[in-house]
Amino acid sequence: MNIFKKFFIFLSILGVVSCDPNSKSDDNQTLALLALAMQQPVNLNFEALVGGQSVTFNDTNLTVDGKTVKFKDFRYYISEVKLIRADGSTADVTLDNEFNWQNSGVALVDFETIKTSDTRNKVTGSVLSGNYSGIQFTVGVPDVLNHLDRTTASAPLNIGSMTWAWSSGYKHANIEFSINNDAGYTQFHLGSTTCNAAPNYGCTKKYRASIQLSGEINPSNQKIVLDVDKLLVGYSSAGAVSCMPGTAAPCDTLVQAFGLNISSGAVDSSITQRVFSLK
Repeated sequence: MNIFKKFFIFLSILGVVSCDPNSKSDDNQTLALLALAMQQPVNLNFEALVGGQSVTFNDTNLTVDGKTVKFKDFRYYISEVKLIRADGSTADVTLDNEFNWQNSGVALVDFETIKTSDTRNKVTGSVLSGNYSGIQFTVGVPDVLNHLDRTTASAPLNIGSMTWAWSSGYKHANIEFSINNDAGYTQFHLGSTTCNAAPNYGCTKKYRASIQLSGEINPSNQKIVLDVDKLLVGYSSAGAVSCMPGTAAPCDTLVQAFGLNISSGAVDSSITQRVFSLK
């Protein structure tokens, strides 16, 4: 139900209460219905940090342990956003449709300034009014949208460098970097594998990270950090490295950083994602 329908319900209930001579201003049931009809804006501000500083594409970035990191690309898709109540129940966030950046419940977070000059660090939408103590979201494109023809798909699912092929689908995350001024770059592309071709598109191994963060949530202005230092724990490279799920060491640690099982591609409860946190 979109925000306009809920607003209509709000007005309808308000009219009924106003016209009923037996209604009371402290009618708890009416207040509960009004609360259900109300929505509040959601504005999630994503940050990418190295050594506690915002990632830059104009210079080297220094990690907490003294490594230098340069980036060529830093983009990922966000979908299936939910806010979590104290009792563990969730409320779906309806994402806005915004030109180039959000459509059909999928948002693109884009920090890079090399391939395009535009950047996008926020995800916007609306959610039922209430108090929330956590957030959940998926890094990746939902299965139902993962095999679109990007040449005809609406933005942000029309970007060639964020796709593999129709059968494999999209790159859920695309992070390309070099360490310690190495001439070769690591291309870390997180996406689904073991996929079927037409007409029965689908992938057995999803590699779609489900991130859950606990803490006091300010839906209208909440910061979420991706910590590159924690992404790079245990990772070293020399020369050009193509890191995709299933390519084994040294890439496994990058996949596991998102809480994913390197063999099945599923979210693994025994592996705690280590890259995202609330700020």
